[in-house]
Amino acid sequence: MRKRAGPREPIAVTPSEAIGSVEALQKIIDVIPSPVFVKDREHRWLLLNDSMCKFIGLPGDQLIGKSDFDLVPPEQAEVFWKIDDHVFITGEENENEEEHTDLSGKVRTIITRKRRVYVGDSVPLLVAVITDITAFREAEAHSRFLAFHDPLSGLANRTLLSERVEHELARSGHTCALLYIDLDRFKEVNDRHGHPAGDELIREFANRLTALVRSGDTVARIGGDEFAVLVSDLEDPSVLPELCERVLEAARQPFEVAGMRAFVDASVGAVIADKFDVRCMDLLRKADVALYKAKSAGRSCFRIFTDEMDRHRRVRSLIEAELREALATGRGLELYYQPFYANDDERLVGVEALVRWEHPDLGMLSPAQFLPVAEETGLIVPLGYWVIAQACRTMSQWPDIPVAVNLSPVQLRNADLADRVLAIVRDCNLDPARLQLEITESAILNADPAVTTSLRKLRSAGVKIALDDFGTGYSSLTHLRNLDVDKVKIDKSFVQFLGQSVDSNVIVQAVANIGQTLGLVVTAEGVETEEQRQFLSGTGCTELQGYLFSKPLSERAITKVLGDKSAVRKVA
Repeated sequence: MRKRAGPREPIAVTPSEAIGSVEALQKIIDVIPSPVFVKDREHRWLLLNDSMCKFIGLPGDQLIGKSDFDLVPPEQAEVFWKIDDHVFITGEENENEEEHTDLSGKVRTIITRKRRVYVGDSVPLLVAVITDITAFREAEAHSRFLAFHDPLSGLANRTLLSERVEHELARSGHTCALLYIDLDRFKEVNDRHGHPAGDELIREFANRLTALVRSGDTVARIGGDEFAVLVSDLEDPSVLPELCERVLEAARQPFEVAGMRAFVDASVGAVIADKFDVRCMDLLRKADVALYKAKSAGRSCFRIFTDEMDRHRRVRSLIEAELREALATGRGLELYYQPFYANDDERLVGVEALVRWEHPDLGMLSPAQFLPVAEETGLIVPLGYWVIAQACRTMSQWPDIPVAVNLSPVQLRNADLADRVLAIVRDCNLDPARLQLEITESAILNADPAVTTSLRKLRSAGVKIALDDFGTGYSSLTHLRNLDVDKVKIDKSFVQFLGQSVDSNVIVQAVANIGQTLGLVVTAEGVETEEQRQFLSGTGCTELQGYLFSKPLSERAITKVLGDKSAVRKVA
């Protein structure tokens, strides 16, 4: 049996004997994955490992004896030379982040760690190790870019815009302006052509905006279809309207997306910074106020901020806050009722419920003063149901006459509209046939099929549907064909010119004839003069409503009228 060999005896050698030569040292440093090089006092390379040769892009035998001036641009070589000199002279270790351009022209970011060492007693050498951090710095720069830019368009985002606004406001002796831009009908592009087409449009509009301004100005995307332009050093404020018009024109031009043409418009709100604008949020808010005014004016236009807009916005905010409280507490809101009368014998045949609000500070507010705010904030939905419930409760105590209630476009799109209305009718023990819901043509234009379903469900339960402001929409006859309605109301814009305009006379007569043919009730609203009444008496209109007969009355007043059996034609 072979005897098992024991461990070898260690051989005592010195480090110099172990390394033995430059060749042996080369083998050792070639194992190191980081680039390593050694320079002499003349800044020439004496030794490089494989990683360093790959980093430079040349084999080692072509690098030995070379200096930085042979391999990198002179400005970089000068920096490296000075750092090397400092290490040689002081003996201090150095760690420095540097830019390095290789022979192919590729620029890398590196960290170089350098130390002076001595061979023997008197020969100084410089040993350096390189760490390539290019990928890290690129990722860091990309993250920083994403933090301040919109990834879709490449424009500045809201954060960067705010920083630059603050910078502009801090500069004394300079004026700047801020534009807020909102694309109108952008959702239609997404719905019709798909989100990739919408993204393409956003990028193209971003390019158009950038082409309109100077290099020192800032174009930002601050929302889905919302943009901003910060105009620096605005020397002549009179040029601002022209810039706004150019932005509108840029939006109006067709966009080639998804292989076809798409069209949008824009609304623009602008503000010029004044000496009182010292905070970024003040300027942003004013631009937003101006944009709101432009959108309220019908879109596809611009508005420049004024102090009056700010006052209006504060009143609007006050109305919103206190309307929420009024809905929560029920205080201040009340219904007024305007009667409508039979055309043939002027009997009172129904009432229309109109909401009023006794504001604690502003007094009695008409619907025109607070309903737009309710529409914009979504408060119109709870307010609308409050009106229906209040009207139904009151009607349950009155004679068997119908009550008409207006439905807003927002409420009409409410998914559970039919169920909630019918639940209110049941709770009030009211015959559904006594409730008339008035809808406008504009509210059902391009409406979701669910809207038609809700209306048909209500009508099948007995609730009457009236088409309000008839004749002012885009396709009135189409709506009569597609919707089951019980009544049409001729808009007062036609009634007010009866006897003065041939067109109004013809339109009113035509609507009355259509109603008779289709078996619909036809109501003329806005009757204010005896001349109008006399013309309408011969048209075939079924009902008349207006201040000639009665203004809207409080619940107490209408109760008195309804209790008066002789109240057939009242002028209030």
